[in-house]
Amino acid sequence: MALSHAQKTEAPEKAKVAPRCLRLLPLGETPPFRQDVRDGVRYELEPDPGSIPPRQVRLGTGDASVLIRLNLGRASEPIKIPEGTAPAILREASAPNDPSTKPWLVVRLPETGDALAVIWRESGTQWNKPRSFTFADSAAAFPAGSIRIVNLLPVESAVIFGTERVLLMPGKSMVKAIPIGTDLPIQVAFKNPTGQYQRFYTGSVLLNPHERAQIFVHRADGEKPRQAAKVSTYNEAAPTAAPNPTE
Repeated sequence: MALSHAQKTEAPEKAKVAPRCLRLLPLGETPPFRQDVRDGVRYELEPDPGSIPPRQVRLGTGDASVLIRLNLGRASEPIKIPEGTAPAILREASAPNDPSTKPWLVVRLPETGDALAVIWRESGTQWNKPRSFTFADSAAAFPAGSIRIVNLLPVESAVIFGTERVLLMPGKSMVKAIPIGTDLPIQVAFKNPTGQYQRFYTGSVLLNPHERAQIFVHRADGEKPRQAAKVSTYNEAAPTAAPNPTE
């Protein structure tokens, strides 16, 4: 009887929730190197304001806030975030650590799972008004042995893998499994104002075991670029699948 009573009154154990993380990846090109010579000594000049993202942004406010370092073309370290659809509000680290401070960027998040926010600036704008897309970043959504192709251009793009052709509308992406250890030729074209596909990139992608790769088709961000668009490819080790949180 005592055992039966204990079973009835014991509070049920809360379901375990696996922690999840957010990474930030700013896409773009570093401004040209500039220097000043003073008294025979060369000094590197800081980039013009707005020509690069803030070197650090703050996620949250108060004592619980976290600083995230940003580098063009490099994903940030993973930052733990809670479950739910509440957005990640990012403010420049140099701004007051106060909730009334205007956000630098508001990142929309999926309800569950790891996330990668890709950040860029539109043509003719500076890095004080960036845009972003968020993608699932877990091993289940984006496993080893696959590539993710993302079209961040405002026009339709065509991606050719050998003899296979894939069309991607603006803001769309796809995940595709490819053979490990084999160079896969890739060609990318965008739809120009005449309705024709203009090829601007030819390359390849190679995956080693336990790797995955991301291919971003985006606007060229340099000064007077030769092409209007650019392709950025990132190989990385895929995360291992998380254990069942209920176990």
